[in-house]
Amino acid sequence: MFGQRNGASSIEESGDMAEIMGLFVGNWPGGLATSSLAGILIQEMLGYNVSYNGPGGSTTHGMYAISGCRNPTATTAEERGCDAKVTYNHITMEMWEAYPSLWADLQKNKAMAPKALTSMGYDGKTSTYLLKSVQESVAESEGLPLEFYTSYNANWWKPWLYFDNTSSVNATRFLKKCSETQIFSDSLMRNYLAQTGDSAGVQIIDGAVVGSCPDEYFWRAPSCRNETFKCVIFFTGGAGWSVHLIMQQATAWNMPIAMAIANTWGDFAAMPVAHRSLFYWWEPDPTFLELAPVEVIFPPHDRVGHANGDLKTAPSTIRLTKGVSKDLLSLAPRVENFLVNMEISMAMINAIMLDQKNTGDSWDDVTCRWLQGNKATWESWLPDDTTCFAGFGLVDIESGELAMDRTVREGKRCQACPSGTFSERLVDSIGVTYICSACPLGTSQASGASLKCEPCDKGTYQDELGSQSCKRCPLGTYQDQEGQAQCIACPDGSSTLGLGSVAFTDCGCVEGRIDVAPAGLTCEVCSVGLTCPAMGTLESYETGVHPLGTKYLPIVDAGYYTTAAEPLKVYKCGKTWHCPGGVPDSCAGGRAGVPCAECPQGKTWSEGQCMECEAWRQILWGISVVGVFLFLTASYYLMTSKVTAKASVLFTTTCAFGMLVSLLQSVGIIGMMTVEWPVDLKGFFSYFQATQILLWSGVPLHHG
Repeated sequence: MFGQRNGASSIEESGDMAEIMGLFVGNWPGGLATSSLAGILIQEMLGYNVSYNGPGGSTTHGMYAISGCRNPTATTAEERGCDAKVTYNHITMEMWEAYPSLWADLQKNKAMAPKALTSMGYDGKTSTYLLKSVQESVAESEGLPLEFYTSYNANWWKPWLYFDNTSSVNATRFLKKCSETQIFSDSLMRNYLAQTGDSAGVQIIDGAVVGSCPDEYFWRAPSCRNETFKCVIFFTGGAGWSVHLIMQQATAWNMPIAMAIANTWGDFAAMPVAHRSLFYWWEPDPTFLELAPVEVIFPPHDRVGHANGDLKTAPSTIRLTKGVSKDLLSLAPRVENFLVNMEISMAMINAIMLDQKNTGDSWDDVTCRWLQGNKATWESWLPDDTTCFAGFGLVDIESGELAMDRTVREGKRCQACPSGTFSERLVDSIGVTYICSACPLGTSQASGASLKCEPCDKGTYQDELGSQSCKRCPLGTYQDQEGQAQCIACPDGSSTLGLGSVAFTDCGCVEGRIDVAPAGLTCEVCSVGLTCPAMGTLESYETGVHPLGTKYLPIVDAGYYTTAAEPLKVYKCGKTWHCPGGVPDSCAGGRAGVPCAECPQGKTWSEGQCMECEAWRQILWGISVVGVFLFLTASYYLMTSKVTAKASVLFTTTCAFGMLVSLLQSVGIIGMMTVEWPVDLKGFFSYFQATQILLWSGVPLHHG
């Protein structure tokens, strides 16, 4: 049923597997075993092509890998290349949560921040162990439970009787000198001295506090320091894994410990087999599995104490999780669901690792055997095809249409919700899933795999379900609210300048009408003599200023006149050049009256403008009037000499005055005719316009 893994070279060859999952492998037994286990199931049961990347020798490498770093095993930030925007590694297994500072730093990049999923099903831990054979033998013969730390108290028991003595160890061949290990760490030993007060267990060398090893290879606890034959051997490896913790525990609980550090990994693995001893170990790990080691139980972990350097209680367990890239859920939600469900017990992982150690087979072969023998276990990890995650929804496989329920589960699966829909949570008798629902009226969604639809912005609307975008409000309408299905029409006689208007104030009167309302919008038809562009208002007409510019400013046409008091009542002027138009109360040449019919009092019309009346002009006017009067009187007598004697003085004077008035009116009217008179006559005609001005009255044309 389960075949061999496909390497990166087989990705192009696999035509039926479009999706590629990058799995970064941890190069330790637990990481190799769980990576192979997950990879086989993802590939053969979920249908993804798995690319096995790495391996990395540390959990930190896996953390960098799922954060998008191009070279996660590099030692410097520049070489790691963590500025990538694409994730090639989506999964790392058995991630030890022992690096909180690094994890916090990786979370700062919100776009690529990795996620820790559920527990592996077992925790990682380090502790003190002894062989099961020793533990069972002593329990049977002495009734002493060596799996508890209290059984090593030298004041109560004699634990050295059940272990080999330090003299049985070829120290020069298999052990490191204390000076080559953490026993000579100044900071660790200073903390040991501060916590225990055991000054005899340390020494000062060149100002540094270091552990005291009289024979250069073993550090001995106070309870056996003076009687070395009573010491129980304790082996650790590396540079001295957990030496500072073991030293504090031995001193605090009066345990007769002689601690040494193995020279190599091979020496460390061989020491517990060659010598009855206590030893440092961690789980999960296959190194001592066949020996069935038993953990020595110390008081429960004191988090505060350990934080303050007091290490006499048991170390904390370390949570092991599945780490994934941030984009895995959107790329392959079924894979993430599978990983969430995947849970392995310590017994299961130990069985897989022990099988590999005993047979020497590849991890693929070993995990395949385990899968074939534990079908009920791994089948429970596989996701239900109709259990969709947020961003996805049910779809009918045959028709491709969206499904709104899973009453019938066969033939349905999950897919990313298309544009115009959103992923909506559905709770049914089976549990929780998601469906793709059409965006409601007044909303839209342009992106796929969305959790909600976005309300239409102001100035837009949507009157259809399942839309990918909103429509702009047409001319003559506006919308000042978000998430609306319709736009609001402007009042009668008004419109907008363009599409997508966002407020009532965007409405304005159409061309040929003017807004006369001080507040709101009331459009009236403009009278002849007024030019009213779109968006014109009475206020802008009166002030000559429009917020949108002069293009939208109502004006009085040339040859017409309006007053400031009644700016919408239009008068037609007798002469076009008297009324230049523009704003109300506009007359040419300083003229006044309605409609620009006269010069102001004390002025006279001369040379195309109203000018101040001069004394000589007034005298000349009087002389002219008298002269004309005398001329007419004389003419009357001369021309009617036969009847003159019969006329009285009063009658003669009256007739002469009437003729004078008629003459003045006639000459004045002639002067006002739309004829371009010679310049020399303009001054003459101006004298005779007084009567015309006095008699003339303007009549309003009409007001709409």
